[in-house]
Amino acid sequence: MNTRKTSKGFTLVELLIVIAIIGVLASLIMPNLGSVMGKGDQVKAQNAARSISNAWISAARTGTKSRMIAARDIYGWAEKIARYGDMNEPTMWILDFDVAVAEKAAEGAPMPISVVNRVGTSSQLNPEFKAYPISWEVANRTEPNAPSGTPLVWSRGLKPNGSWDAMDGVFKDEGGIMAFTDGHVNWYASMRDEESRSGLLKIYGQTQRTYNIGQAIRGGSANILRSDLQSSEEDFVDEEE
Repeated sequence: MNTRKTSKGFTLVELLIVIAIIGVLASLIMPNLGSVMGKGDQVKAQNAARSISNAWISAARTGTKSRMIAARDIYGWAEKIARYGDMNEPTMWILDFDVAVAEKAAEGAPMPISVVNRVGTSSQLNPEFKAYPISWEVANRTEPNAPSGTPLVWSRGLKPNGSWDAMDGVFKDEGGIMAFTDGHVNWYASMRDEESRSGLLKIYGQTQRTYNIGQAIRGGSANILRSDLQSSEEDFVDEEE
């Protein structure tokens, strides 16, 4: 006698249980995945900041001679770093995970392959590079022998109160990267100590602490170069709050 084999499918209850388990697993995995990706972006930014800082050291401190890197805007500053510091890689300046950069790319702007275009012995700023927002801010006219602990380059969006701007910050208001004139690089959630709320920087040439980036560099906030996309209504001032 032939017997017909029947396969038992999932009941509705079993199916709902499976879906619930998948949902729980996804809720556990996704935050961790986002955290890992965020850490990867931080590492990428730290490496870029270190490269910029080291290129500045090479450009500003060549042998027994020293050179002050000064420019009218951040693109001109990057151009001089490319020329004198031999760092012509635009991806150090234009971070692909930066929302402002991604928005520009989405508009169809071609991604530059160099900071400067070299023809023979001459070079000029690459217009494709200048079309993109820069993910960094820099301290213009920094002295080659600047005091220890002087900031040189930091991720875009740092405000005078020591926090990062939620709109313009490369990492939103979660924090940012800062590189110093001696080449060391750190991640900061804020430029204030979490407990004492005092500043983590030093007023330029002094021992007094500050959280205001304008006070920590030579020439004050007038020497900060950045892409012109600041949306924060808070003006840059050099006085403590």
